[in-house]
Amino acid sequence: MNETILITGYNGALAKRLTSYLKEKYSLVYLSSRKKSVNNKDIFYWNIETQYIDENVFNNCTHIIHLSGYNIINRWSKKNRQKMYSSRIDAANLLFENCKKYNINLKTFISASAMGYYGLGAEKEVDENSQSGTDWLANLVVDWESVANRFKEIGARTVNLRISLMMDENSGFLKVTMLPLKFGVTSVFLPSDLNYSWIHIDDLSRFILYSLENKKISGPYNMASPIKQTQFELIKEIRSCIFKYAFIFPIPIFVMKIVLGNRSQLIKGGLYLKVDKLLNSGFKLNYTSISSFLLNK
Repeated sequence: MNETILITGYNGALAKRLTSYLKEKYSLVYLSSRKKSVNNKDIFYWNIETQYIDENVFNNCTHIIHLSGYNIINRWSKKNRQKMYSSRIDAANLLFENCKKYNINLKTFISASAMGYYGLGAEKEVDENSQSGTDWLANLVVDWESVANRFKEIGARTVNLRISLMMDENSGFLKVTMLPLKFGVTSVFLPSDLNYSWIHIDDLSRFILYSLENKKISGPYNMASPIKQTQFELIKEIRSCIFKYAFIFPIPIFVMKIVLGNRSQLIKGGLYLKVDKLLNSGFKLNYTSISSFLLNK
């Protein structure tokens, strides 16, 4: 009998891609806050605000992969910040309390986290031992990981995935960059010499599977390509795959601040995530450069 994995964030891109990697080896069940998605067979209802969760989702549950989270790119109003917090931290607490309540024999708790742990707008190299930031988003991520670590209290191995910019052929970043390239132009934000860390969604999904099957995987992991690359170098590589003679038009970051406000810090770049811990675990990334998947799509 296959082990059962409970996955939150049912409607997200990562949960959907991850399913394709897990469905052959595991029985999968999901939690959704959208009642229209619920079928009470493999998709069950939960409501974080009312602290409700369908207890049937825990039947034979041996692993939890917590991916739910209100998108951080949404406007940073007070109401939305609360949604971002609740959909991650309160959701994880709800899972933990119910695992305790129903005496779930949980082997593994894997949680999405984010490179925002190291601070908004930070311009530095970081590994998993680097200090956390002090802004509101860094504090959110610290709390996110702290709740995940509570699962150790019930005997679960915990893994926190500090995810960089997640990419695939359909990601928003690539669409915005590639569409104008077809017309011979694209843009780069100034300053363009800041590091840009990213990871392909397939490598991220594969590492989650790897984490389930390797008990030595534990604690935080930076999830990014090991290649150190500036935003300008990244844009040039994308250009070389689409239209190598296209003109790159520089846009001052203050223009994005006008459009996005403080959220512009999410696309500014600056962090280089060192991934020695990831690579030393024995895991091999399939996509370490943008061209490695753009030229093979």
